Amino acid sequence: MKLPSVVFAAIVIFAAVNTRAQTPAPVQAAKRPAAGQISAPAAAAPVKPAKKPGRARRKPAAARPAGVDPKKVNSLLYGTMERLETLSALYENLGLRVSTGTLKKAYELDKAVNKAAAPYFRIAEPGAEREGLKNYRGLLESVLRSVRILKEIKGRLKPAATESAILAARDLYQAMDTELAGPKLTSVVIEPRPRAGKTGPAAGSGATASSSTGEDLANETETLVAVSEVTFALSAYRREEGKFPAHLENLSPKYLPALPAVEIADHPKTAEVVEIDSTDYDLDYTKAFRDTGKWLYFSHKKSRYHGRVFVDCSHKDAQGLEFYRIGEKK
Repeated sequence: MKLPSVVFAAIVIFAAVNTRAQTPAPVQAAKRPAAGQISAPAAAAPVKPAKKPGRARRKPAAARPAGVDPKKVNSLLYGTMERLETLSALYENLGLRVSTGTLKKAYELDKAVNKAAAPYFRIAEPGAEREGLKNYRGLLESVLRSVRILKEIKGRLKPAATESAILAARDLYQAMDTELAGPKLTSVVIEPRPRAGKTGPAAGSGATASSSTGEDLANETETLVAVSEVTFALSAYRREEGKFPAHLENLSPKYLPALPAVEIADHPKTAEVVEIDSTDYDLDYTKAFRDTGKWLYFSHKKSRYHGRVFVDCSHKDAQGLEFYRIGEKK
């Protein structure tokens, strides 16, 4: 009776085989690529920290040209007037004066204020022939008056009309502040005030209006004004004509009524011009000076000093600098 057992065993085996055939094959595990082979999209993106709410960062503002804060202009002008009065007092009481460089800035301020004020009052801009500009004392007094004028008219004109004058006031203020803080003032023999019917030193006093080195302070101031006037005229000529004049005399009469005469140190008064029509002095322009006391003008178009004007005087001022340096750019 082994037949039923055999049949039962066959049925069990058949069922097992049939079940295995119907079972899906297991999915083969995908090979894990090496760390360096992970594609960019598959890589997990780093989680950025949430930004805190707040104001967006602004781009840095574009650099602006250095100027004067409109809210500080009044303080600047009052400070400039105070220092001008202080310099006048130091000159009158102690015989102390500022450097030629600071004196040049003072004249530039005087010039800038006149240029701004003349159109407002509908008058022609005054020239450099004013008698008060021909000595140190007169120049300081003129600049002080100009600052007072600027303080009065600045609110009546457009900002662009007074911008140059205000910047010149700032430059002068800083220069005076530096000299007073030094102290860097120079001791000179004081120019006597002119009396009625008299000019120059008091009769019989033997005093002279000269600096500690024996040079004439009044002549130095007058020469500074003359150099500044010619320099301004050269700038105006180039601005309108697109070039510098071939000869210094070409500035007259449109840009200057006439080329001013200069009288400095021991040289006689003259308006003659020495022209440097070459590039021979480009390496050292000081070798061009011959101490003639005349104007010296670099007229060669290829010279690095083309269009520059100086007074050909190698004498030294109270600071020990040659007078031809009055024409140097600062």
